[in-house]
Formats: sequence, structure tokens, C-alpha cells
Amino acid sequence: MIPAPLPANETERQRWLDDLQILDTLEEQAYDDLTFLAAQICQTPIALVSLVDRNRQWFKSHHGLNAQETPRDLAFCAHAILDDKPLVVEDPLQDERFRDNPLVTGAPHVHFYAGAPLILRQNVHVGTLCVIDDHARPLSDMQRQALEAIARQVVSLLELRLQVQALSRLDTTKDEFISMVNHELRTPLTSIHGSLSLLRNQVTGAIPEHALQMLDVAYRNGERLLNIVNDILDVSKLEAGKMEMHMATIDLFSFLQKAIDLSQPYCAGLGCRIDLRTADATDPVQVLGDEPRLLQVMNNLVSNAAKFGRAGDTVEISWQREAGRVQVRVTDHGRGIPPEKHKDLFSKFKQLSQDSNAKAAGTGLCLSICKLIVEQHGGSIGCESMPNDHTTFFFTLREPQ
Repeated sequence: MIPAPLPANETERQRWLDDLQILDTLEEQAYDDLTFLAAQICQTPIALVSLVDRNRQWFKSHHGLNAQETPRDLAFCAHAILDDKPLVVEDPLQDERFRDNPLVTGAPHVHFYAGAPLILRQNVHVGTLCVIDDHARPLSDMQRQALEAIARQVVSLLELRLQVQALSRLDTTKDEFISMVNHELRTPLTSIHGSLSLLRNQVTGAIPEHALQMLDVAYRNGERLLNIVNDILDVSKLEAGKMEMHMATIDLFSFLQKAIDLSQPYCAGLGCRIDLRTADATDPVQVLGDEPRLLQVMNNLVSNAAKFGRAGDTVEISWQREAGRVQVRVTDHGRGIPPEKHKDLFSKFKQLSQDSNAKAAGTGLCLSICKLIVEQHGGSIGCESMPNDHTTFFFTLREPQ
């Protein structure tokens, strides 16, 4: 018996095998289906997905064989991973590498072996898809091609596993970053913002005019930073499904009046008015939703309308009922949104126009937050725009049953 030499890239190969985190895991139907197919096509009683570890070969799938691993120095697969092409041993008793191998002379009596290497990116061979029989025999060209094809499917499963693990690590990193943002940025920013507010209002005593102007600049920039941090945290929680929605029945007319009251000072600062347009304010209309989160949606949409409207514009808020749902609409009469930009409207960190920063800075997250909140309410959000005439953002909410 001649044990297989180590591959030239053994250290890297083992690193990839470790990164898979697959050794000693439970059986999976996807791999078992492929070994079943390999056994049927090659007409052998045994088919294995074999991963060559440091001192053993371990079987992720072992069709027709009870054992889950064997020593590496006895493994045919340790030889098979040395080449890019399948290793076919039609009669191990006639091959000096295997004739006195205990797996040949004893159970499972490997008297025929064919193994296609499992080759990951960067030409890393982690194991094989192999078929075994208890008597010497040939392997047809069709069977060889089929074995290689099924091996590629095993590789696809392994590559998918690596991608899932990479996403999982990214998600963990993201959670750690969000935690850091929350504790190390938002907490001190909130404190700074509150302190600047007290100083601006001269709670601690009179402040000279020139110092008050500097405080105003610091306050506005602190507020902007705090808004950015809060928006990042909101998007992250919404995307992860970690933001709870406390659903309740909401009177639509009262809700929209509250939204107007909250947005009025901001709009007035930009020279805009808000007009609630409804045919009959006494007609009771109710929707299901989390009122604070829906107020956040309205605030974002009205703020955008004010930023993009013309001087002296009126931001129009209206609604209409449609098949058990209510559509809320926010309209401005600015330059409109070019059709080619519609696809990016609800993407993160996308600014509708650089010109808007001259009127009021934004984070590029507001519309993305709106979309995520509305969708968690089971609704949809969209936009229609006519250049130099109007732009309407609309979203739907469910009525109570």
C-alpha cells in the first residue's frame, strides 16, 4: 500500500475545509440525493461525498455504507484530490498503491473505485464524489461524465454553504456595528444635542449674540448628525425585522391632522403650506397601523415634498379608498422627478437631487425607511410624477376587518 502524498497547497486546502464548517455535521437530503443519483448512474452499491481532512476522510453522504469516516492514509480519495480529473481504479488488486489496502482486502472490499474531485474556487480540492463496487469493472465514458457533472453539483452546494456563512458573518458584523452606533454615537450625540438646546434657550443665563450664533450652527449640525444616526439604526432594524410594529385601529382624519401639525413648522421654514384635501371630513375612515411609525412615514414624505416644491407651494395631502384599503397621497408642485430616477427612489443613500441640499440636507434614507415601514404594514408605496407639474408619493394601508 502506498499512501497518497500531501497536495502542494495542503495548508490552504485545510483552511478552506475548515471554513466550510461542514465536518461532523448532520446528514442533508441534498447531498444524499446526489450520491443516490451517482450510485444509480454508475450502477454501484456505494456512493460517497468524501471530504479529506487532516488525518481522515469523512463522509458528508454515505449511500450504501454504514461507516462515516476512515483513516486518511487508507483513503482512495486522498489520491483522487491530487488531480483535476476523476481517478478510476478498475481493479485495485492490480494497482500497487491499493492491492494490500485494508479497505480492499477487508470490508467494504473496494474492488472498484471512481472518484471525481470536488474543486472549489482557487483550484482547491477538498474531497471527492466517489462510487465503489465490490468487484472489478470498467467505467463507461457516459458514467464518467455523469460522475463529473454530479460532482459539480456537490461543489455548488459547498460554494453555497460558503456564501451563506459569509453572509452570516457579515450580518454579525453589521449587528456589532449597529450596537456600536447606538451606544457609542447616538447616546453622546443625544446628550450633546440636548445640552446645546438648553444653551441656545439661555436656560443657564444670557449668552452674547455672537456666541449664540455659533451655538445655532453647532445645534443644527448636531441635529443633522443625530438624524443620520437614527435613520441608519431605523433602516438596520427594519431590514432585520427587529422593529416591532404595535398595530392598532387609527382614525385616518385625526392621524393626518396630527401629521400636519408635526410637519407644519418645518414646511413653514421652507415657505410651504400644507393642505388636507378631503371631500367629507366627517366620513369615518379607519386604518390599521403603528401610529408613531406611520407618522414617521408622513413626516418623511411631507418633508421631501416641501424640499422639492417651489417657493410658496402648497403640499397637498389626500386619500382615497380602494377595495378594503386606503391610499394616502402627498403631492408637491415642483420640477418633478425624471423617469430614469424612479428606479432609485427607494434605494438607500440615494439623493433625489443634489439641489435639495441647498434647501435642507437629507440622509438619503428617508424614502427607504418609508418603504420598509409601509411594507411591514402589509402595504405598498409608489410615486407618480409629471415634470414641471407635480410629484405624488402614495402608500396603502389596510382597513380593519
